Amino acid sequence: TALGAGVHDWGEELAQRLLDSADAKALDWSNAPVEGMANTANPWFVQRRGSSDGDKSSWFLCSLPPGGESLTGILRSKPFAIPAKLSFFLAGHDGYPDKPPQKKNVDRLRLLSDRGSASRSENYASGAFENAAALRAALQDILVAEAWPPRNDTAQMVTWDLSQFAGRQGYFEVVDGDNGNAYAWLAIGRFDPSVVTVPKVSPNAIAHRQQAAAELVGALSLAKLEPRLAQALVNSATDIGACGAIAKTLVALHPGEILAALAPLVGEHAVPINLRRQIAQAIAGSESSESQDILNEAFRTLTRRLQVELATSLASNAAGAEHLLRLAAEGRAPAAILLERAVKDKLLASKPANINERIAQLTKGVAAPSGELQKLIDERRAAFDPKKASAPRGEKVFTLNCQPCHQIDGAGNVVGPQLDGVGGRGLERLLEDVLDPNRNVDPAFHTTMVSLKDGDVQSGLFRREEGEAIVLANSAGKEVSIPKKDIVERRASTTSLMPENFGEIISPADFDDLMAFLLAHGPKPTK
Repeated sequence: TALGAGVHDWGEELAQRLLDSADAKALDWSNAPVEGMANTANPWFVQRRGSSDGDKSSWFLCSLPPGGESLTGILRSKPFAIPAKLSFFLAGHDGYPDKPPQKKNVDRLRLLSDRGSASRSENYASGAFENAAALRAALQDILVAEAWPPRNDTAQMVTWDLSQFAGRQGYFEVVDGDNGNAYAWLAIGRFDPSVVTVPKVSPNAIAHRQQAAAELVGALSLAKLEPRLAQALVNSATDIGACGAIAKTLVALHPGEILAALAPLVGEHAVPINLRRQIAQAIAGSESSESQDILNEAFRTLTRRLQVELATSLASNAAGAEHLLRLAAEGRAPAAILLERAVKDKLLASKPANINERIAQLTKGVAAPSGELQKLIDERRAAFDPKKASAPRGEKVFTLNCQPCHQIDGAGNVVGPQLDGVGGRGLERLLEDVLDPNRNVDPAFHTTMVSLKDGDVQSGLFRREEGEAIVLANSAGKEVSIPKKDIVERRASTTSLMPENFGEIISPADFDDLMAFLLAHGPKPTK
């Protein structure tokens, strides 16, 4: 109808305008989440704020949105030529005023490192700091100056003498790392000279515009704008929440049970950055041929919470349920997730052939999810404070408790998995892997159980056969040779060789330091 055509044209024009206003190339600032925070929503918005010189009309970038004081974020500017002298106004707090400053909120100026600075400049401009690996790349950039909030609602003037860095490329890094419910924000503005400016559109509004555009494209099937959405999806500057909405729209326009199940993961900070990129690229290119490999990688690296969400989505239709059951049978997905109520209910509703018998067979001997271990994981996650935890101290904890079986940076043994890049898993998955080691076990590291003629039972990781003996590695990392003539039975177990009592034998403080050490070993930044 004429009305239908009019609505289509109106929607297309509106979606186009929304995408144009959110173009990353036109933005001077971008936000990245603070590692370890549960709520990673973008807090930065634009507001008028009074200054100590009497000015009341100037605009500031502020991390105190209505009802969002506990939100955190790291706001970075595009690179600019550093002037000999730079001033700006800063307001905000760093904890309750009757207590010492927490040093969680700060404004910094960083010097873009000479090494590859030309090629990296685009990454800074586009906000490619959304993960721990990229953050470590930023930390390689020299800290030139920093200013702490004045613990005052009224903005105070800050002046930096930057003459020794004049003419070189640098950028602002404004950090709100305080997730408290009061005195937990900061605001910055009135830059002189105006090497950067306060934007007209709030940074946290950009994502809303992209999400709105994605919803219009999906609702009205605006095929003309699909390339724009695909481009935004693979742009590292696009807010992660917007990426989730865009991914869902694109797979809805081109249905496929695997990509449809993977799409929500694009909007999850807990998903390793490399996996998010793989999913985004597959969806943007409609590459369903790659989806099976990505699905395997997802179950290998995701936390149990996200594994359950992925499995539930897969099990929502017959084809997806078959994919899930096959992965469990091949050991590529943990069979224990089939016992999760949400997953099992979906499987039963989808009615694959012989579903009850298949679930029973696949979960034979598999322990039901441990509520006590999950409680411990949740408690350790909530208590983890990246500002207090120490990676250098954590290295000592690792050397004592982990190095007999694991290698990192070339040090240690390779009895269990090699751990270079392990920090890319994120805090939640690391907690699961250490506190509940039987939750996600790679088939290559399943334990071998050996029953002996004398009634003894030996267990360990199978290493090799040596003539008339087999060699196992035990939980202490030591190799044990067992004569074949003494063996009554040999069988594989789905459990890990790693002990389950690290939550007990390592103190909470030492455990936090261990997490800091592991998180510091993320994947190499992409070039």
